[in-house]
Amino acid sequence: MKTLQDIHPDVLSELRQHISLSPVSLKHPFPERPARALGLIKLDGEVFSSEKLLRIVCMRINLPFYLKIYSTFIRPKLEYDLPVFSCEVVCMGSKKMFLVDAHTAGKGSGNEHADFFEGLLKIRGKYADLLKYQKVTGKGIQSVFSKAVCQVTIPGNMDERALQIFREYLNAYVALVDKARPLSGVALAALRKEFESYLKTVVDHDPGVKGNIMFFGRQGGVERALDIFYGM
Repeated sequence: MKTLQDIHPDVLSELRQHISLSPVSLKHPFPERPARALGLIKLDGEVFSSEKLLRIVCMRINLPFYLKIYSTFIRPKLEYDLPVFSCEVVCMGSKKMFLVDAHTAGKGSGNEHADFFEGLLKIRGKYADLLKYQKVTGKGIQSVFSKAVCQVTIPGNMDERALQIFREYLNAYVALVDKARPLSGVALAALRKEFESYLKTVVDHDPGVKGNIMFFGRQGGVERALDIFYGM
């Protein structure tokens, strides 16, 4: 039986059936052991790009006391006006925090892809057994998530159900990417402005950015986060 620790091989296997992935060279290549953490924390993973996707990130963080984090982040190229796909798995002993979502990086995306988000809600509706473990965080980054977010803290025997909803969300997202066509001109300029506001929210509130800042300081942390997740 597969567990949530197998999520990254699943991601890459599924994507490679539909998309040609090209490895990305980071400014600070994996693996890294932050000096601030005295070498006790290891950041590792793989980062790719494709024709329509600026970043496909599979990042793993191993912390002391058996705490492990598996982050999956898919950022489309801006001109395709597509949602961002994200998944977080935090393993804490016998319990796991699991989050999967596709959220907009601008108001236009939500309206343009209403059918896609409606489809995600229908998928989520099939997982009442999983959603009874729903756990919602506070403000800040929560405002970025879509209505279809699945955000739960689950016991180990729910891993397979979490993987099932993850695969369904990912397959729906891949189908959306396949149909996407690039914007240009005024529409693209407006999208860039919306993205700037979205990015500020992420830098100010995203736990991944905050983690990088804690490990590498403000300048080094933000630089790493923007390079890994946004190609900036």
